[in-house]
Amino acid sequence: MASRRDGKQASSVVPLPRLNKSQSAPQLQRPKVAQKQGTRPQPAAQNRSQPAAQNRAQPAAQNRSQSVVQQGATLTCDAKRRVMEALADPHIEVVARSLYRKYVPDERGLLGLADLRRALLALTEKLRMPAISSEVAESMMKRFDVNGDGSLSADDFYELFVASLRRVAFDQSSLFGRNIFVTKQSGKVWDTYKHIKKLGTGSFATTYLCQHRKIGDDRVVKAVEKSRIKLPVEDIEKEIMVMLQLDHPHIVRLYEWYEGASTVYLVLDALKGGTLREVVLENYYQKGQGLKEEWIQTVIRQVVEGMSYCHSLRLIHKDLKDENIMLLKKDKNYEKPFVVIIDLGVAEMFPLSDPRGNIVGGTPATMAPEVWMGNFGPKCDVWSVGCVAFELLAGAMPFTAMSLDPKEWCGKMRKGPDWRLFRSSEKGRDLCERMLTFSDSRRPSMKECLEHEWFAVRGRELQKVVAPHQFAALKEFTEVSALSRSLLFEIASRLPMERAEKIVQIFEAFDLNRDGNISKDELSRGFASFGMKDQGILESTFKALDVDQNGTLSFSEFAVGVLLMFKDLLESRFRAFFKRYDKDSDGMLSRDEVESFLANARKIAKKEAGAQSNEVMSKLFPGNAAKVGYEELRKAVLPGYG
Repeated sequence: MASRRDGKQASSVVPLPRLNKSQSAPQLQRPKVAQKQGTRPQPAAQNRSQPAAQNRAQPAAQNRSQSVVQQGATLTCDAKRRVMEALADPHIEVVARSLYRKYVPDERGLLGLADLRRALLALTEKLRMPAISSEVAESMMKRFDVNGDGSLSADDFYELFVASLRRVAFDQSSLFGRNIFVTKQSGKVWDTYKHIKKLGTGSFATTYLCQHRKIGDDRVVKAVEKSRIKLPVEDIEKEIMVMLQLDHPHIVRLYEWYEGASTVYLVLDALKGGTLREVVLENYYQKGQGLKEEWIQTVIRQVVEGMSYCHSLRLIHKDLKDENIMLLKKDKNYEKPFVVIIDLGVAEMFPLSDPRGNIVGGTPATMAPEVWMGNFGPKCDVWSVGCVAFELLAGAMPFTAMSLDPKEWCGKMRKGPDWRLFRSSEKGRDLCERMLTFSDSRRPSMKECLEHEWFAVRGRELQKVVAPHQFAALKEFTEVSALSRSLLFEIASRLPMERAEKIVQIFEAFDLNRDGNISKDELSRGFASFGMKDQGILESTFKALDVDQNGTLSFSEFAVGVLLMFKDLLESRFRAFFKRYDKDSDGMLSRDEVESFLANARKIAKKEAGAQSNEVMSKLFPGNAAKVGYEELRKAVLPGYG
């Protein structure tokens, strides 16, 4: 019972819209629903994934490039989140058909253009997102009106409904923070990445250790086959949608993705230390010895911090286990673990209005009893982490059964594990017992687990990581141009986690409440520990770092400022960034390549950066200059650094 992705419950789940209709394989098209009122038969020769009629091909193509929301409208983080939740709702088809029935004007059961506009207005008001313009509504009507009679059936409207939400969810112009750089790439993945070795093959994907051909960064490429039998493309897209929201050092990072005719390739951080499962096998079963409790404590704390962050974003992992927690690098002496949570393929988004899920999924040995019973919330992840903690401290899983009978599993879980196997301090056992509380109403939340006294001592001193004089670089950051700040943000967002260890240490030292973000008060306290008490510098630094202007600093936002403290690291990452755009590898960038180099920075800093970018281009390419070198570009866009 690995998850709903195994096909056992696929019939009860409404699939999300496809990644790319024009490139998806024919077998990936959504199955047609049964004929019902308001549903018209589809012409046999027509492909629903393409514009209905040849004479409408051009308007439909134009519509694909149009924004669903009116030009100039802004989409808030909360509104975008509501759109994503609506897309991820297992009952999305019920919602769409309910809206359709509400605005169908007569017994024909078909929706006209005026009715469609009213329905879309209701949708945008409900999700509090910018209105859909009349022009776009008319264009969408033409695209989804399959037989060209000026009206939509219930099936047509459902297709339009999910397409409307999907376009907003993946619209680059409405992205915030690091996710603006995480995009689908054109071309073939193997033209960009060199295959080093195959890491493994699972039920749904094959993973490869790869290396970027130009910049040399190691990455893992997860190749997921698009298949209605194995893993529908809608589930792959949902995993991407979830990962776009995450920016935490202990959650695996998605850098980009590619789509082929039958495979989607996710490009992720290279995690080279193996899984916790491999650690348990090596120490308990091969060496016959346990692990240091201090090492285990750090591992569990990092997992709980990562999941507390996910829960604050209303995301449930639902499949936490030893195989889905990996070490960033080898830790031979088991002294300084750095763990990363992976595989968000069955993760669920839950709205505040309905924080309970009912789709059974996960791995039996770590599935919470309420998941088995089909009525669960975020605390199911707490149970799973408790199972992992027990396994690390006892060398055995807390619960096992020989069947997939929920009654048998829940009976054993209610009885509790064999605590005689457990080797831990009283505080460690107390937390584990609390996490394995059968009733989720009495079980602590992830945030409450972080406050447990087992995690009371963190043992990290900032002064051992960075010298006080290095913080002066933050003042310099506030004085550079918006274009330079945006470019630094992109470099920080693309920073491989294996190169960011010191930045993570500083981030975690500043993050006093361990919520995965830095508040202005936490930044102030961190500054004060180095004798920096100038309120003006604090305000200007926080404002400059808070790219998405949500009042807190994400990991990548904070990393921008910290990156300036490590000039060697900044220099190497800027050079790697330069190589990324040096198509012919001649150490020079053409005008078009520099335009591409600065494109994302312009998106973030908008008008101010646009003017600065034009000024930079004029300086770099005076007269008939055709190309520019590395040093010239660095001095132009990052003056004072390097």
